[in-house]
Amino acid sequence: MLQFLGRGSAFSDEQNCAFFEADGQLILLDCPMSAFHKLRRFQKPYDGITVLVTHTHSDHCGGIPMLIHFAKHVFHVPVTVLAPTDEVADDLRYLIERLDGCSPDAYTLVTADAFSADWFRGAVPVDHAAALSGRCFGYRLHIAGQDVIYTGDTASLSPFLPYLHAGAYLYTEAACFDSGVHLYIEKLLPELNRLTAAGVHVYLMHLDDEDALAEKIKGTGAVFAPLFGA
Repeated sequence: MLQFLGRGSAFSDEQNCAFFEADGQLILLDCPMSAFHKLRRFQKPYDGITVLVTHTHSDHCGGIPMLIHFAKHVFHVPVTVLAPTDEVADDLRYLIERLDGCSPDAYTLVTADAFSADWFRGAVPVDHAAALSGRCFGYRLHIAGQDVIYTGDTASLSPFLPYLHAGAYLYTEAACFDSGVHLYIEKLLPELNRLTAAGVHVYLMHLDDEDALAEKIKGTGAVFAPLFGA
């Protein structure tokens, strides 16, 4: 289903970034700089690249301007950046054009309500960091006939529960450190057990301590998100 160029949290060497392929396109869920350095080594030609942005913390969008430059001058393919709302789109445009100097004709910026693709089902608002209140989202996808839920960074699974059913794929963050803005593993464990028992495929991402989390999730049926090339 999804593959990951990194599954680490903000201070990791390889920060969280998932991808899949559809209709000749490379579809990314966020793009930190660590993911860009892997993407620039991709040899497979694509007709274009689409980046779905969950929120504007740098470990989720910091590599997007460089990807746009690289796609224009090296890959020679168009880039579409999908923002969940108009407000997030304005923030991204400022980052991409004003701060990083990307040409407006080097990419297309669209919002979720104006975007259409067979695999896209919509953005889901979440509670994450107070400073980005109202500007953090997860996504609903439909890939290879399967419902896929991608939480992004969130402090609660509640917004996604209506979309989870037997056979669905859930990619959710998990944290050992109880920050209040991420899903703390001790509080998440009962939900993981319930969801996997109900037939949901659960993959954990945005991990702050893989060794500790591996111990915590033993017996739950949840597994770590798969790393590309591993």
